[in-house]
Amino acid sequence: MYHDLFQQLTLNELDKYVSELQLAVEAHARWLAQLNRTLICNLPLLDNDISEQPDHLCKFGRWYHSVDNPVLTSLKRFTAIDPVHQQMHLTAKTLLLKSRNKEKCSSADYDQLIGLAETLRVRVSELLHELNENRQTISRLMSMVFKNASEGVMITAPDTTIISINAAFSEVTGYTEDEVIGNRASMLRSNRQDELFYAHMWQEINRFGQWQGEIWNRNRAGEDYLEWLSVAAVKDSNGKVSHYVGIFSDITSEKESEERLLYLAHYDQLTGLPNRILFNDRLHQAIAQAKREQLQTAVMFLDLDGFKTVNDTLGHNSGDELLRQVAQRLTACLRAVDTVARFGGDEFTIVITAIEGNEDVIRVAKKITQEISRPYEIDGVQASVTTSIGISFYPNDGEIPNQLVQRADNAMYHAKRHGKNHHEFYSAI
Repeated sequence: MYHDLFQQLTLNELDKYVSELQLAVEAHARWLAQLNRTLICNLPLLDNDISEQPDHLCKFGRWYHSVDNPVLTSLKRFTAIDPVHQQMHLTAKTLLLKSRNKEKCSSADYDQLIGLAETLRVRVSELLHELNENRQTISRLMSMVFKNASEGVMITAPDTTIISINAAFSEVTGYTEDEVIGNRASMLRSNRQDELFYAHMWQEINRFGQWQGEIWNRNRAGEDYLEWLSVAAVKDSNGKVSHYVGIFSDITSEKESEERLLYLAHYDQLTGLPNRILFNDRLHQAIAQAKREQLQTAVMFLDLDGFKTVNDTLGHNSGDELLRQVAQRLTACLRAVDTVARFGGDEFTIVITAIEGNEDVIRVAKKITQEISRPYEIDGVQASVTTSIGISFYPNDGEIPNQLVQRADNAMYHAKRHGKNHHEFYSAI
């Protein structure tokens, strides 16, 4: 019903959609960023990127090869884009396959990719410039983009009543055109964000004419999804808002992948405890807090006594289960503000923040020693370990994380040499 809306817009509205087209085309730059992340982080390769014709399967490629407007396709600046775009994807494909096969990628390969990306950007800019000089072509092009865009598009009246959507909108939300036309855009709200979020969003739109960011919405099945949304206010020749246009893409899986990578970078996969990287960050924060409040921070270094015997006798799977149970017991011994981390193997480190005297730390150390020494039930078999604990203090035993950890480690070895299953302070060595 409203698929010819783009052809009905005023001159100012048409200019606005040219700008939106440029932003949509530049989504190809986001693909390049994703490619770099795939190469750097050794992420799984996407089938589209290593297919026979990868340049036909990206967002820009799907738009480019679906255009059947003879006015546009006959333009030299339009046809000049195809070989550059094709070569860019083939170069990217070569890099990805080398990465997967553990082959070295040369700087020349990267330089070629970046050079092609810049050439593509220039040629697209030249095309957009020419389109600005041909309003009839723009009108036809915008209608094509609206229908075939891979991003969801929603057009509303000034009161946010939905008057038009494209096919991608329905693919993401599950709503058909008949189900949304005439309803307010707020029907998609998930209520994950409060009213202050929406108030700020509309403040930006009213002030600058546009807004973009992450927003949680809810699809027809009642499932929440995260989308990257760009909203633009379209004004008529009198400067009054005539429509709002929202362009969005579902980024839920991408966000989940980012969060998973962040988790793997900071947490031990076996026990779920913080790893060395996160432990050092927490220790830095604890030292800064202790310095501000003129208090102490304690660092504990723990090593399990008898773990190798359990591992050799019951097997590595049982050893892993023992480490998981030890992690749970250590966590239960500490306050929420303290941190326990798996340092490596059967070694653990602990940060106890904002303490006034040694008595608090001694009490925690005794509790840990008692809890760790209780028998463990692993697949119907009992196992036993104890722990040796070394303790250092900020600022008396050191003022930087590495120094405190090393001195707590030294105290732990001193505890092992003197009977195990107890704690010792670095200052007493």
